[in-house]
Amino acid sequence: MQRKWSCIAWRGVRYDRGMRQVVLLFLTVLLVLGRPATVGAQIYRWVDDNGVPHFAEGIGSVPDRYRARAVPLGLKNAPAPDPSAPDAGGAKPGSSGGTTIRFSPGQRIMVDVRINGSAAARLLLDTGADRTLISPRALQAAGVRIAAPAATGQIVSATGSEQIQFVVVDSLEIGDARVGRMPVGSYNLPATDVGDGLLGRDFLDQFNVNIDSSRGVVTLAPK
Repeated sequence: MQRKWSCIAWRGVRYDRGMRQVVLLFLTVLLVLGRPATVGAQIYRWVDDNGVPHFAEGIGSVPDRYRARAVPLGLKNAPAPDPSAPDAGGAKPGSSGGTTIRFSPGQRIMVDVRINGSAAARLLLDTGADRTLISPRALQAAGVRIAAPAATGQIVSATGSEQIQFVVVDSLEIGDARVGRMPVGSYNLPATDVGDGLLGRDFLDQFNVNIDSSRGVVTLAPK
């Protein structure tokens, strides 16, 4: 059964003195089926004739006609989670907990997050972003199957358009604030000073969010 997500638009906003716009993004997301992963296989990235990027586990998984242009990413599939681990196979949707984030007033808000309970990433908090975007390398470090996307989307900006893929993470956490099982975009932002990606409203809207710009404090409280 296919499920279509509605069209999404957001602004990526820098939280610096100028509050300048980083990027204007429009996403149309279509849910697709994933494929089983091959543990330990080298991850390759290839782009089809329509400009859609794909990730594949092992060069043998890349269609013959695209193998010459497939690029190895220096990443390998993580082993499957230990069934005895607390979060293994038991991740559930929904949010819990709360936390306080501190930042320098007038500067962008950078947030330390945990993906799937362990892997660390640093994201730019963006209340104008509908969806969370995380770099493929950070997702791979968390054991996320970037070669088996759950959805695809298109980014349209002033410089053109680009296809991206969405994957599902078992959990995303900031301190004690946790959202279980959510789709995130697997994407390297063109800006080099936004850490590993954007933390969007798909996470933030699960909480009551208060941003005190004068004190440099963000509070996430359970709804």
